[in-house]
Amino acid sequence: MRNTLICTVGTSLLNNLKRSDDAAIQGAFNAQNWKQLSLLLLERRNTDRLCGAEINSIASICDKGFLADRNRLIFLVSDTDDGRAMGNLLKLYFDYTRNPLNFQQVEYRVLSGLRDDSVQDFRQKGLKNLVKQISTEVRTFSPEAIAINATGGYKAQISFAGMIGQALGIPVYYLFEKFSEVIELPPQPVALDLAFWLNNYLLFEYLETEQTAEVSLVESDIDDPYLSSLIDREDDLISLSAMGVLFNERSRLQFAKQETAILALIPQDDTKPEAKNISFRDDHGKDVLMAFSQKVCRSPYVKKIVNSLPFNSQQKTPIRRTYPNGIVEFVLTWTDKGYGICIQTTGRNLAETNTIAIHLQQEFSQ
Repeated sequence: MRNTLICTVGTSLLNNLKRSDDAAIQGAFNAQNWKQLSLLLLERRNTDRLCGAEINSIASICDKGFLADRNRLIFLVSDTDDGRAMGNLLKLYFDYTRNPLNFQQVEYRVLSGLRDDSVQDFRQKGLKNLVKQISTEVRTFSPEAIAINATGGYKAQISFAGMIGQALGIPVYYLFEKFSEVIELPPQPVALDLAFWLNNYLLFEYLETEQTAEVSLVESDIDDPYLSSLIDREDDLISLSAMGVLFNERSRLQFAKQETAILALIPQDDTKPEAKNISFRDDHGKDVLMAFSQKVCRSPYVKKIVNSLPFNSQQKTPIRRTYPNGIVEFVLTWTDKGYGICIQTTGRNLAETNTIAIHLQQEFSQ
């Protein structure tokens, strides 16, 4: 049931209020009295052009029945004074219970770096944060609960919001300036190579967690044309580009849908769990490692526990390394010292090994 609307936000409403010949509006605008302005706007029809692109488009989306319920309304605003003012004003407007378009929960979120005075911040921070905010909602509430209104904001932001919706399976609506009602943007193909994502899973996971990586420490071929289109490089550091963040989010979403089918193609080990060999180094934490290893050995994709790992107390994600021969280095990140084990899985190549690693992480991480 679609009940959440995410809206990109521009400044057309502020510009309209600034140019208004209504004395009351002019006085409230000059005083930056956003509460008074929201009340004055409620006296107008929500289709009045004075109300701006955001209000006009939301009114059309609701009028056409694109939302089953008006539960949540999220405004994504620019990292500017005008952006914050717009967020505050729109929140007040849609928060009022007397507003026929009232939503149960209204909030605005500032997209750090989304500003027009720094190209680098806009590209490397602003657009990435746009992707992250929307994808977080998708992971938390599912694509079926969300719609995107991409009417307001910078042109690049509007375009990218549309692309995000297409990639993550969310309907995207847009109100053209001279139209009286919103249209749903037509689907646009966004390339997805799930095998490529699986082969480079650890790189995407690391860059998502740590933000940047030193080129010298990266094992993936960053000169590969496909991969290079998904990363930003500055001197000896790389990070995911906005498109890379989107590719990672979409791949994760598609993998979740196809995981069972992908796992079905990977051979299983029919050895009974209690008969699988478990070996450790002579080190601390053997009791913890043994208990965890016995659990992991229940997986049909695990052949044996090859060894324990040196402590990795700084490791943030359970999968430390994977190898084409089926080896997975798994760190118990919930232990203070970062105990870990080396698992021999049934993976026959890197994509299969990473598939198993993701599965084990989901099944056995705390």
